Amino acid sequence: MAPPKPISKILTANRLTNGETLFYAASGTWSAFVTEAKIVTTQEGVDELTKIGADAYAANQVIDVNVIDATADGDIKPKDIREIIRATGPTVRLDLNKSMSPAGK
Repeated sequence: MAPPKPISKILTANRLTNGETLFYAASGTWSAFVTEAKIVTTQEGVDELTKIGADAYAANQVIDVNVIDATADGDIKPKDIREIIRATGPTVRLDLNKSMSPAGK
Protein backbone atom coordinates (compact mmCIF):
# COMPACT_ATOMS: atom_id res chain seq x y z
CA MET A 1 0.00 0.00 0.00
CA ALA A 2 1.37 3.40 -1.00
CA PRO A 3 1.89 5.98 1.72
CA PRO A 4 -0.65 8.81 1.75
CA LYS A 5 0.27 11.83 -0.35
CA PRO A 6 1.50 14.77 1.70
CA ILE A 7 -0.86 17.69 1.90
CA SER A 8 -0.01 21.32 1.36
CA LYS A 9 -2.77 23.77 2.18
CA ILE A 10 -3.21 27.52 2.62
CA LEU A 11 -6.09 29.68 3.85
CA THR A 12 -7.74 32.17 1.51
CA ALA A 13 -10.65 34.58 1.86
CA ASN A 14 -11.94 37.89 0.55
CA ARG A 15 -11.71 41.19 2.37
CA LEU A 16 -15.18 42.15 3.55
CA THR A 17 -14.86 45.84 2.63
CA ASN A 18 -13.73 45.55 -1.01
CA GLY A 19 -13.65 41.86 -2.01
CA GLU A 20 -9.86 41.71 -2.43
CA THR A 21 -8.44 38.17 -2.35
CA LEU A 22 -6.43 37.57 0.81
CA PHE A 23 -4.21 34.82 2.14
CA TYR A 24 -3.55 34.07 5.80
CA ALA A 25 0.14 34.79 6.26
CA ALA A 26 2.76 33.06 8.38
CA SER A 27 3.03 36.36 10.30
CA GLY A 28 -0.53 35.85 11.62
CA THR A 29 -2.09 38.59 9.48
CA TRP A 30 -3.94 38.62 6.16
CA SER A 31 -1.89 39.40 3.02
CA ALA A 32 -2.82 40.16 -0.57
CA PHE A 33 0.15 38.06 -1.71
CA VAL A 34 -0.04 34.28 -1.91
CA THR A 35 3.73 33.91 -1.50
CA GLU A 36 3.33 35.16 2.08
CA ALA A 37 0.70 32.54 2.91
CA LYS A 38 1.18 30.18 5.82
CA ILE A 39 1.42 26.69 4.37
CA VAL A 40 0.49 23.65 6.43
CA THR A 41 1.26 20.02 5.74
CA THR A 42 -0.65 18.16 8.45
CA GLN A 43 -4.29 17.62 9.30
CA GLU A 44 -3.68 19.49 12.56
CA GLY A 45 -2.45 22.45 10.51
CA VAL A 46 -5.54 22.30 8.30
CA ASP A 47 -7.73 22.24 11.43
CA GLU A 48 -5.88 25.30 12.76
CA LEU A 49 -6.36 27.23 9.49
CA THR A 50 -10.03 26.24 9.43
CA LYS A 51 -10.50 27.65 12.94
CA ILE A 52 -8.61 30.85 12.08
CA GLY A 53 -10.80 31.33 9.00
CA ALA A 54 -14.01 30.66 10.94
CA ASP A 55 -12.99 33.13 13.65
CA ALA A 56 -12.13 35.84 11.09
CA TYR A 57 -15.46 35.25 9.33
CA ALA A 58 -17.36 35.44 12.64
CA ALA A 59 -15.56 38.72 13.43
CA ASN A 60 -16.70 40.16 10.05
CA GLN A 61 -13.11 40.54 8.83
CA VAL A 62 -13.40 38.33 5.74
CA ILE A 63 -15.89 36.36 3.63
CA ASP A 64 -15.66 33.28 1.36
CA VAL A 65 -13.13 31.55 3.61
CA ASN A 66 -11.52 28.41 2.16
CA VAL A 67 -8.58 26.15 2.87
CA ILE A 68 -7.13 25.34 -0.56
CA ASP A 69 -4.48 23.08 -2.09
CA ALA A 70 -1.11 24.69 -2.71
CA THR A 71 2.36 23.87 -3.93
CA ALA A 72 5.53 24.93 -2.18
CA ASP A 73 8.15 24.23 -4.82
CA GLY A 74 10.12 27.41 -4.22
CA ASP A 75 7.39 30.03 -3.93
CA ILE A 76 3.97 29.15 -2.56
CA LYS A 77 1.32 28.94 -5.29
CA PRO A 78 -2.27 27.71 -5.45
CA LYS A 79 -2.71 24.40 -7.28
CA ASP A 80 -6.13 25.01 -8.81
CA ILE A 81 -6.54 27.31 -11.84
CA ARG A 82 -9.45 29.13 -10.16
CA GLU A 83 -7.25 29.96 -7.20
CA ILE A 84 -4.34 30.99 -9.42
CA ILE A 85 -6.67 33.48 -11.14
CA ARG A 86 -7.89 34.75 -7.76
CA ALA A 87 -4.26 35.22 -6.68
CA THR A 88 -3.15 37.10 -9.80
CA GLY A 89 -6.20 39.04 -10.92
CA PRO A 90 -8.40 39.27 -14.00
CA THR A 91 -7.58 37.28 -17.13
CA VAL A 92 -9.12 39.74 -19.59
CA ARG A 93 -6.86 42.76 -18.96
CA LEU A 94 -3.30 41.86 -18.16
CA ASP A 95 -2.57 45.47 -17.15
CA LEU A 96 -4.81 44.89 -14.10
CA ASN A 97 -3.02 41.73 -12.93
CA LYS A 98 -1.05 41.70 -9.72
CA SER A 99 2.00 39.75 -8.71
CA MET A 100 1.80 36.72 -6.42
CA SER A 101 4.45 38.29 -4.19
CA PRO A 102 5.11 41.79 -2.86
CA ALA A 103 8.49 41.86 -4.64
CA GLY A 104 6.73 41.50 -8.00
CA LYS A 105 8.33 38.16 -8.90
